[in-house]
Amino acid sequence: MTFSSDGSLFGWCNGSQVSVIKASTGELVKSFDLPKTSALEFSPLNRVLATWQQYTKTQDNPQGEANLQLWDLQTGACIKAFYQKKVTGWCPSWADDEKTIANKLHLQKVSEFALSPGSHPSKVAVYVPGSKGAPSFVRLYQYPNFGATAVLVTASTEVDKTGASYYGEQTLHYVATNGESAVVQLPKNGPIYDVSWNPSSSEFCVVYGFMPAKATIFNHKCESVFDFGTGPRNAAFYSPQGHILVLAGFGNLRGQMEVWDVKKYKQVSKPQAEDTTHFSWCPDGEHIVTATCSPRLRVSNGYKIWHYTGTVLYKHETPSNKELWEVLWQPFPTGTFPEKAVKYQATPSELGSTEAKPAQAYRPPALRNKPQTASSKLHEEEPPQNMKPGAAGEKQMSKAALKNQKKREAKKAAKQENKTDEAPPPAADPAPASHVTSSCGDPEIDKKIKNLKKKLKAIDELKEQQASGKVMQKNQNPRHLNGHGAQRYTVRANRLTRTSIMPVKKKRKSSGSEDPSIRKCKITSYCRTQTPGRLVNPDDHFSSKKCVAWFYEYAGSDDIVGPESMEKFCEDIGVEPENIVMLVLAWKLEATNMGFFTKEEWLKGMTSLHCDCTERLQGKLDYMRSQLNDPVVFKNIYRYAFDFARDKDQRSLDMDTAKSMLALLLGRTWPLFPVFHQFLEQSKYKVMNKDQWYNVLEFSRTVNTDLSNYDEDGAWPVMLDEFVEWHKARIAL
Repeated sequence: MTFSSDGSLFGWCNGSQVSVIKASTGELVKSFDLPKTSALEFSPLNRVLATWQQYTKTQDNPQGEANLQLWDLQTGACIKAFYQKKVTGWCPSWADDEKTIANKLHLQKVSEFALSPGSHPSKVAVYVPGSKGAPSFVRLYQYPNFGATAVLVTASTEVDKTGASYYGEQTLHYVATNGESAVVQLPKNGPIYDVSWNPSSSEFCVVYGFMPAKATIFNHKCESVFDFGTGPRNAAFYSPQGHILVLAGFGNLRGQMEVWDVKKYKQVSKPQAEDTTHFSWCPDGEHIVTATCSPRLRVSNGYKIWHYTGTVLYKHETPSNKELWEVLWQPFPTGTFPEKAVKYQATPSELGSTEAKPAQAYRPPALRNKPQTASSKLHEEEPPQNMKPGAAGEKQMSKAALKNQKKREAKKAAKQENKTDEAPPPAADPAPASHVTSSCGDPEIDKKIKNLKKKLKAIDELKEQQASGKVMQKNQNPRHLNGHGAQRYTVRANRLTRTSIMPVKKKRKSSGSEDPSIRKCKITSYCRTQTPGRLVNPDDHFSSKKCVAWFYEYAGSDDIVGPESMEKFCEDIGVEPENIVMLVLAWKLEATNMGFFTKEEWLKGMTSLHCDCTERLQGKLDYMRSQLNDPVVFKNIYRYAFDFARDKDQRSLDMDTAKSMLALLLGRTWPLFPVFHQFLEQSKYKVMNKDQWYNVLEFSRTVNTDLSNYDEDGAWPVMLDEFVEWHKARIAL
């Protein structure tokens, strides 16, 4: 279903026909006998309706029928029909006056384009991908500057030269129609989640960086104007009037929304909408809708209408036996709803507000019901800050005022110094007991005592940090933290101190008058001897009970971590679900089904990894990545991937899954992989069996890139023989 751009017409397909009505009266305008239509779009002036159906071929018509059709809404006639096999980019682009329509530019290998809105001459942004299997790509956003003066381009490469990510690196480029261009400098490393232009065309907002992500507003000079700090967010939505910005975390995040007044850079509200798959602003700039729709989520379907102050005004829950597929606001012509002053007081409603509650930090059982120490978070969130000079309520001072202020400060400092020189020295106050230090008169011993006490203080600080849950580095967790080493320092300090203050008495020679049978008491030591073994740090132990509790943070009632919980698990450990390290983890857990971990698999694998919490597993990620560098281990992981990825009722791996897994495992290490992938794309093979899968790895390791040492009489599968023959024929051309 869809509305026209001005909201006057509404069209939908009910599975039998396409109907177009007037939104105001419900009067039928036209109907078309198109039962398989799955996409609709009106032209800017509501003269033409574009429809798209699934492309199909039959025995009678092997070429298939044109599935993209343009219909005249006045006569109902088909103006033109096109072949459009893919739904991606199906809709043609019109100029605002409908004098120009573009479906595909005659430019070699163009795959995406956009016509700028506004009057002629129209400006076009296009994208041409790299050739010869180059992995890099450029994506042009669908919402460029509404004034048609600039476009933002996100460029991505598959290889990250810094080695920080398996998925390459991303950069944001600003390109203007006057020929100027610049790279937008993003202070935090990580992916770019979203880029959104303000409808006023004066600024744009970027959400970027590893979680918790940063959000920053930039002007036309690509200068940062305001930094919203960090938080759980991956999307940005400006209101139609451009005066309010919503930063949200949907998808695998918990649905937290931050509503900001863009002019004052002040937060209005912070509601939470869990399981949201759709968000959109009402044209009035005051209301928003969040929805949970199928097929993204097939449970808890429904939608809520909010006021931007965080109040839920209306809530609809779809019955359990039905599904909600789409939610749309009726559009209105630009200028229908003028901008209103931003309110900070919540609008009253019977449904109330759903402000996001602050998450409680996990406290180990041993620390519960005890005074809290200074907390240490895995990811400290940064507060918002205004990047403009003289921000935060400070007025810009003139040069003369600044000069006078410096003079006053210097004069005040001089007076204070004179008072200090003239005043008699004050009587020494007794120092607190905790700072009293005794001296033995020997400077060397005093120096050693001072150094030892410094070390003891540092150890106590590390113990406090460790008790608060902070992840310690190897060099911060020496054997003296909890045990023998700490006592050794204490003993040595006491020995030095006591020896200097009260020396041990020497053994007195017995006089003849004394009875030798009487045993005399003497002091032989001021400290007990230390055992050579180290006292065990309880934090070094793996806790199966803690590991089970960690498992149930993600598992459902069926004792299984499913796909949706897996996304949350990946987010917590800071790894993308498609990262190869997740395959290594599944191999360690001996998981049998892709996207699922059972309780038995979890306990067995995490026990072998010695991990019972998120922080410990994060500390093992580098180790698991290093396993890929071992040829024997990599071979085991590669062979495991076949059974892990295939459907358990099939003996072979479907080709689409095989290509994805091969790209993950061999895409970066095998120079011939782009060519082999191209061969699989054009080949007749629909599946890959285990023998073929195993031999692809052997082929990649033993056969030269020029195929000079390939043995045609060897026991290679027919698939690889055909690949060699196909590749040699390409080289010969």
